[in-house]
Parts: sequence; structure tokens; C-alpha cells
Amino acid sequence: MTARLFALLNISFSCSIWVKRGLTLTFIAASFSAQSAPSELGSITVTSSNASTGTASGTYIAAGSGATGRFTLVRNENIGYNSNAEITPSSGTRTNGIEIRNDSNTSIDRDKFKYTFTITPNDNASIHTIKIGQASYSMGGNSEIARQTLNFTQNSQISIPAQATIKNNPDVPYYYNAMGDYFMGSKVNSTQLNSQNAVFNPQLRTDSSNVNGSGLYYYNITNLAGITGSQNPYTPTLNTNKQVSLNSNNGVLPPTPTFENIIKSINNGSTYSALSSNTAISNGGTYVSYGIENSQSNYVVAVRNANAVTLTYEGIMNGNIGIARNVIGETYNEWISFGVESEPLNYVFSGTVFNDNGGINDSDINVKKDNATIDSGIYNNTNFFNGTFDSAESGIAGSTVKLVDCTTNAPLETINIPTNIVGKYEIKIPIASLTGKSTVCLIEENSGSTYPIRTTNEKTVISLTTNKSNYENNNFGRVIDKSTALVLEKEQALNDCKIASLLPNLENKLAYSKAALSEVTPGQCIAYKITATNRANLSINHFVLQDVLQEKNVNGAIVTSKLANPIHQASEYAADSVAIGNNGTVKTVTSILDPRTKRSFYFNTKYGTTHSNTPDTP
Repeated sequence: MTARLFALLNISFSCSIWVKRGLTLTFIAASFSAQSAPSELGSITVTSSNASTGTASGTYIAAGSGATGRFTLVRNENIGYNSNAEITPSSGTRTNGIEIRNDSNTSIDRDKFKYTFTITPNDNASIHTIKIGQASYSMGGNSEIARQTLNFTQNSQISIPAQATIKNNPDVPYYYNAMGDYFMGSKVNSTQLNSQNAVFNPQLRTDSSNVNGSGLYYYNITNLAGITGSQNPYTPTLNTNKQVSLNSNNGVLPPTPTFENIIKSINNGSTYSALSSNTAISNGGTYVSYGIENSQSNYVVAVRNANAVTLTYEGIMNGNIGIARNVIGETYNEWISFGVESEPLNYVFSGTVFNDNGGINDSDINVKKDNATIDSGIYNNTNFFNGTFDSAESGIAGSTVKLVDCTTNAPLETINIPTNIVGKYEIKIPIASLTGKSTVCLIEENSGSTYPIRTTNEKTVISLTTNKSNYENNNFGRVIDKSTALVLEKEQALNDCKIASLLPNLENKLAYSKAALSEVTPGQCIAYKITATNRANLSINHFVLQDVLQEKNVNGAIVTSKLANPIHQASEYAADSVAIGNNGTVKTVTSILDPRTKRSFYFNTKYGTTHSNTPDTP
């Protein structure tokens, strides 16, 4: 005779120095032992360069997501500088962009240079941003006041408009001797000035050169004609029109140099106002950079999704401390740097829906699914049903994978896995589509009947990480019905209901057998042994075994069986399991079946009659 049995379970698894100029015009040899700001310009490898033409070419590895490509640097214009431009690196690889130093030619003023930096990305999986800075290697020296004009073109391979913005423009200490007292002087009273005031403000500013009275005149407070014998040398002499004058030829003053209108400190008026971070720069737009020491330069202009930028750099200050004549736009040794940063265009989620059979061919599984052999044969395989996509296993078709919101399961993107790629899937979604999300989930579904049993969760949680866009190996395992993890084997042994010892000891007296019993007399007892085997290499958690005792006229049964003594280890059975002397469902407590293990459960039944609860009484 047989009884109906079933198991409730779930599977547990794990889802993965130059000084450019001073009053003495002394120059010191460069030292590149340390790197100055700005950083994050990417790694540049120069394979070809020419100092006389100011050109270079090579490859880059972008900062950020590490995308790669090729670049060219071309000098388009050079006025007021020596023909040779020092390019760093001139060959080989440096880790913070490419830097160009342009040496002054003081016989020519109205200085100007122009460079075009062009990139060719190796793929279109990332958005490449060309970055511009003051100096990326030099630590000594200082910059001058200059107007910068920015032109750029879009990378046509990605349909996102090129956009230039101020990436970084922090407060920095202005360099006194680089720009005289233009922003360093402050008015104490109606006749007295202060000079060399410590000023920390942004280096990049709006271009106000065309505003009346806002021209960048140079004046050095020490060169103002002061009152003879004054205790403060910065108390100027005023004429009848209350105008001041210089006592040397260095620098120039505004056309009407009243004491008031030459005091152009940071807080005086709105001319040359600071550019804040994220301010957009139009194509062909201009801005002004002020003189600071190169070691302090930390501004960055970023042009997103550009394939080329052209930067024009021109001196615009009237007057100069470096030479004893009034000149316009004279600069000295000026640095500029280019680099590349990248960000992924899309998030990419990928993986394989696979047959988690340890490499066994489905056609070779010709044994019954109740075969519990785990120590030999085809199921003696550490890769079988382990929730991991192993090298010997193959993908399976027919699934749908959805990218969803983890809380609501609302689909964000869905892909039906084609049959020709054997289980492999890839979901791409614009990064902007997931703005604000810290996690997303993948759900795998398969409506077919060929691989009905999961070996992994249907839902995988993915934490989105900064600067990471590619999330691979999100795999989902399944097996065919014959490769199910749990095998239940039921055996029975006839007894006289007087066996007071534990049921497993029946095996020493009467063998359990899977064969059907014959000639069972009502009133006799039948002991049952049910062995649960976990063939998988994963734990089965929350395992509950239930066996429904037969009842007359139900499913063809001709008699009713009731639970009898003795009972083996009562602690193994649930509180709501059938009581001794009753017909119903035998039910175990919740337990865990470890990987590749088996466990036997025993109970005794009385066949076809009522009986006493006393073990030795028939």
C-alpha cells in the first residue's frame, strides 16, 4: 500500500618650476617633480610631437570611467611667443593630461595663441568630455590676465549636444606681481590706498572688457605719484581735477584716473564678476582668467560630448611691470592644459539564463527523478544545481528579463532573450533614466515547461555604484524536471504494533522495502520510512515533509489508516501533525537540508481498525 506525500521547501542560495616674471625678470629652470592642480585630466600618451609647430598626437585613457581614444593637438596661431612650445609630455605617458607652455617674446605685444585639441573615441559607449585647465604639471611661476575664447564641435556619434560649462572655479590667492594692484588695492579714505591685500577669489571671471570704464588697466600702487614725506607711500598726490599720476613709466592709468575710479578692488562694482560652477559657456563665448601662481590654479572648463575644442588665449591688460614701456596685452610664459574625462552613456545589465546541471547533457538524464544517488553517477557533481553559471554549463532560451523598480516591480526596461544567443541577455538604459535610484532589480521569467525548476532567485537586487555602469554576470539558473534537487523515497515495513523500540530499529528485525505489501491484515501496523535527499549543492531551507494517511473511499483506498505508536523522535513533528489514533496528515517541523545530504523520517500506522494508545496492546 502507499500513502500520499509531499514536501514544502525553498532553496537557499547566494545571488555578487618656472618663475615667469618678477621685477627682476629672473627665470628659473622648470621642475616637474610634483603635480599641480587641476587633476582628473586622464592619462595621455604622446606618440608624436613637434615643439616648433606646437603639435602632438597620441592616445588617452580618460579619467572617470576609463574610456579610451586618440587625440591630436594643433597650434593654429602664435603671436608674441617664441616659435617653440614646450609640450609635456613630449613623448611617453603622463597621468594628468597634456600641458603646453608658451614662452614670451617681449619684442611683440598683443600676445595671442590658439590651439585645437581633437579626440577620436575608440567606442561610443561613453560620453567623452574635453577638459581645459591652467597648468597640470608646472608648480612654479604664475599666469597673467588673459581673455580666453572657446569654440567647440559635437561628437556626431552620440546625439547629445556639446555643452561647455565651468566645472571648477574655486577661491584662490591672486598673485600680486602678476597683475599689479588691479584687484589688490583698496581705498582706506579719500586720499589713502592700501596695497598687497590678501585676496582669495575665483580665477575665472566674466569678460567685461567692452563695458565702459572696465578696461584692464595696469597700475602699481608703488608707482603712483605720492605725497612727498608722507608716512604712507600709498597716499597719492591729487591735481585740481582730483586725478592721480604715475611716478614711473611702468603701467598706465585710465583716461580719467581719479582716485575713485582707479580703485577696482574685488568688491568694487560688478565688472569682471566671478563665474560660478556649472555656468554654461556658449560656443564662441569668452571669459577672463586672472593671474595666480600655477601651483594654485584649479579651474576647469569642461566641454561634454565634444570631439574638438579650440581655445584662443590673448593678453588684454594695458601696461606691464616687466618692461619699461606701456604695452598692451604683454604676457610671459603661459601654460594651458587639455585632458579627457569620460562617463558611461548607458547602464548595461547583462548575464545568462543557464541550465544549472553541472554540464550534464539533458539527454543523458535517463534515470527516474526519484533516484537519490549523490555519491556516484551523474549527480555526483559539485557544479550540479549550485546556483552558479559554471564553465561546462550552457545557456537556455525562452526567458524574459525585466529591469524593474525594486519597490514596485514597475518595469524600467524589458528584453526577450532571442533563441540565437542561447540565454545571454543585455539590457541598456540611459543613465539619466535612473537618476535618483540607488538600487534596481532584475526579474527573470520563463513560461515554458522545459526548465521549470529554479536554482536561483527570480529577482536580483543591484546596487548602483558611482563611476560604474557595467553590471555583468547577473545570471539566472534553471534545470529540467528530472534534475530536481529534492528526492523523496518512501519505504514500508509490516509489524505487529508491539514494537516498543524506536522505529529505525525495525531495520534490524524487518527490512523496509519500496515494494507493495500484500496480505495485510486489518489491525496490523505498517511502519514508514521516508528519506529526503538533497542532491543540490545548495541548502534547502524551510523544509517541511507532509504525508497524508490513506482514508477509506478517498483516492481508491479500501481502509483507513491511523497514526500509531511507537513514534520516532516526537520533536521532529509539528504541533499540528496528526495525533496518535487519528487519521490525517503527518507533518514535520521546519528544518534545513544541507547540500548533498539525506535525512530519514519514521512513523507507524495502524491498518484498518481502531486501537489503544498503549504500544503493547493490540
